[in-house]
Amino acid sequence: MFIAQKVSSCVRKQVLSMQEAESNERFRLSRRQLLQQSLAAAAATVLSQLGVSALSQSSALEPSWAVNRTLSSASGTVNKDPESLLRWALPMNNQSLRQLQAELEAAVRELRQKKWPQIGDHVRKSSLLVQRQADKLLADIPESKRAESQQTLGTMQSMIESLQSFVDAKDGEKFESLARDTLRQVGLLEELSVKEFPFQVPEEYSHLPQLLGRGTVEIILRKSGENGSPKQFDIDGNLYDKARLVLVIDGYSAPVTGGNFMDLVSRGFYDGLRIIRSDGFVVQAGDPEPDGKVHGFIDAKTGETRTIPLEIFAKGDTMPLYGMTLEDDGRGGQATVLPLTAYGSLCFARNEFEANSGSSQFFWFLFEPDLTPAGRNLLDGRFAVFGYTTEGAFFLRDIKVGDVIESAKVIQGMENLRQPTV
Repeated sequence: MFIAQKVSSCVRKQVLSMQEAESNERFRLSRRQLLQQSLAAAAATVLSQLGVSALSQSSALEPSWAVNRTLSSASGTVNKDPESLLRWALPMNNQSLRQLQAELEAAVRELRQKKWPQIGDHVRKSSLLVQRQADKLLADIPESKRAESQQTLGTMQSMIESLQSFVDAKDGEKFESLARDTLRQVGLLEELSVKEFPFQVPEEYSHLPQLLGRGTVEIILRKSGENGSPKQFDIDGNLYDKARLVLVIDGYSAPVTGGNFMDLVSRGFYDGLRIIRSDGFVVQAGDPEPDGKVHGFIDAKTGETRTIPLEIFAKGDTMPLYGMTLEDDGRGGQATVLPLTAYGSLCFARNEFEANSGSSQFFWFLFEPDLTPAGRNLLDGRFAVFGYTTEGAFFLRDIKVGDVIESAKVIQGMENLRQPTV
């Protein structure tokens, strides 16, 4: 485990310590990597390091400075909102819908500094878009979904009218809550506007489950309660018997990785498994035998561990890159469609030296970009991001090693999961 440390301007004097990995840990940093990366951060004031469990005792994972300069399409600031990131990742090109999304998201951002004149301006522009460009907003939606979309548009128009009343009253709390609900309606229209799955997954991965769309998974965790440890989750003094997290899995950006996860969830694979790592940087699960020899999913049909290819979707590409990192592809600085900028981003773990070694282990990424020095997140383009935590991410602050996944189930999108035909 590695912890954030204060570093002085003289990097030669800084102390970088590393604990020996336990025999069942999966990823470890080499001292050479620590030295190289500490030198790269010589001008920084805070150094954050990440260690993640891996797939073999000899494997290693490079650390990450968690400021990701991947920008949303809407602004020049780092986008940390998981729902916004999912909207921008949708493969649709309706510019009127995108403009409506951008106006409403800008209004939410301006709320942080209570810029009510600007907020009001964004709301007025949103209202005009809905009133004057209704046909354009619904232009890409198939006829079979037109009635549903028109109803959604009508609901959205009423919500935007209510937003203006909260602007007039300068009621920030009610404004933000309703604005986010309105944006969810925009997201529904955007999903309906996706005409078809945007690319063909390579034939060589046809033996693996694929998620051709999106799915939603609910995970319920409970405390282990062993050795006198607390039996409730403590979040800022509020106690919870169980932790409920909702994950949106994005098959548009990671169909093989997302399909693998959805398939394992639907099988009940994760039910009863324990958290194997929680260090303030990641929370990791999915190892069926942390102290044994089996660390992935054994496919009953083959009797072997099922592995999936590394799957990275870079912005500007027409489909994901398979089998290598963006750095290995000569594009180490390129932004990804699903960046690691949201608290609770979902990634599949793998052996650092084997790109196609992911199986069942996944982790929630916990870095906060605002807490780290300028730079880019070195995990982007190296690990397959397959979705975000959209509800209950705050529970990750008190999920510890040994806590148990009581249940993991698919609550939406099972119709988008395609099983192998052979």
